[in-house]
Amino acid sequence: MTISVLGIAGGTRTNGNSEILLDKALRGASEAGGDIIKISLLDRSISSCICPQSEDCLLTGICTVQDDMQSIYSAIRSSDLIFISFPIAFRSVPAQTKQLFDRTQAIWVSKYLLHEHIRNKNIGKGFIISTADTDNSREFDGAIQSTRSWLTTIDFKEEERLLVSKVSQLNDVYSNKNALETAYQTGFRLVKNSS
Repeated sequence: MTISVLGIAGGTRTNGNSEILLDKALRGASEAGGDIIKISLLDRSISSCICPQSEDCLLTGICTVQDDMQSIYSAIRSSDLIFISFPIAFRSVPAQTKQLFDRTQAIWVSKYLLHEHIRNKNIGKGFIISTADTDNSREFDGAIQSTRSWLTTIDFKEEERLLVSKVSQLNDVYSNKNALETAYQTGFRLVKNSS
C-alpha cells in the first residue's frame, strides 16, 4: 500500500528555514516509498473564512468560497500523513497558516455538527515542523496548541514534532545538521511505520 504524504509549507518566505526542513522530511518520506504532494501556502489563493457571517457551511459542511482551498480539502481527506511547517510569528502560526486552519471550519462542521465521516481512512499522522529566532522554550507553545487542534479537527494526530530555535536569517537552518538529519529520518520513518 502506498502511503500518501501531504506537505504544507506555511512559511512567510519561499524556501525559508521551516520549508527547508519540510523538504528534507518529504525527501525522506519519498525515499521510503511515500507518494508526495507539496503545497506552499504562499503560492495559493486562500480567502478568509466567511462561515460565521454567511452560515453556508453550517448547514451542509461544504465551503462555498471558490478558491484554492477546494483542492486542499481534497488533499487533506486523501492523505495518510500530513507534514506541516511554519516559522513562529508572535508565538503563533503565520497568517497564511492560520487562514488554512480557519478555512477548515467546513470540515469541523461536517465532523462535529453533522456527525459525518470526513475521511475514508484511519486517523492520519501529523508531523509538525517549526522554527523560531529565539531560544525561549515557550516560544512554540501557542503554535503547537493551535496546530494540534487543527490536526484533531481534520482527523489527524500529532505523531512527531521538530522545533528548531535560533534560526532567523535565510538559510540559517543549514548550519544545524542535526535538525536537517532529524527531519529526513522522521519523514522516512513515518512512511515506513505506516506501510
